[in-house]
Amino acid sequence: MKENLVVKLGSSLILGISFIIGCLIISGERADSSEKAAQAALAQVQTEAKAQAELLAKTEAQGKEVLNLQETAQLLGLEEDQVMNIIRAEHTILSQTGSFYGDMLPYLKVDEKYFFSRTSVLEWVQAVMLDKRIYNGAERIS
Repeated sequence: MKENLVVKLGSSLILGISFIIGCLIISGERADSSEKAAQAALAQVQTEAKAQAELLAKTEAQGKEVLNLQETAQLLGLEEDQVMNIIRAEHTILSQTGSFYGDMLPYLKVDEKYFFSRTSVLEWVQAVMLDKRIYNGAERIS
């Protein structure tokens, strides 16, 4: 009888330890999946915040009449360097030939900063599209 009691006690002990180890394994997997889910949610929130910031900047640019270089680049769908290259190309032609055929990108320069009229820039885009101008770097090809 004593031997039967020891067997039951040993069996109960092994079963209890197995149950506890199984619970720990399952909770560890849940913690890993919870952490991954939290990271995915954070990445999604950051992406949405970035999209909202871009939309806000675009909306602000549409509501203002005078734009800075960055806002003008966003309005045109270009990079700031590309807008500056257009200005340089047109200025180079004007300084070399003394005249410029067509409309130049309208801008105002104050303390080394460029400003643009939204309406004038959009009109310039229309004229440039009709001329089928090609800019490559800081030079105008056609």
